[in-house]
Amino acid sequence: MIGCALCRLTIPIVIPVRVFRSRLKFAYSEGIWKGLCDTCLDSSQETYLSIDKNEISCRRNKCVLCGKKGRVYPVEIQIPDFSTGVIKRKVNVCTKCLDSINETYIRFKGEQIEGSACEHGHGHL
Repeated sequence: MIGCALCRLTIPIVIPVRVFRSRLKFAYSEGIWKGLCDTCLDSSQETYLSIDKNEISCRRNKCVLCGKKGRVYPVEIQIPDFSTGVIKRKVNVCTKCLDSINETYIRFKGEQIEGSACEHGHGHL
């Protein structure tokens, strides 16, 4: 079982997102992989689409994915809890990680559409 990097939900399959940790840039110049669950991927994509690329974030903190200190954007995550149902929290993610999440989101949703077309017999070669 693997845990989501944002909400820490333990699930058998996560969606890999490439992040670039500044401390590991010489050892892992191509980046490292962090796993996200479907819910966190969708929530991060919503944040990516809602930010204005020309406007700088006034929030300064540490990115939960890459550990870089600087300007970050709040991503709302949903943490499952047996007593209260779902707890909503905001975590900080930098622009570079949001860009990587966007690329992963587009690739993942494209694969889902391709997979569903093949299941229904529409994916002729």
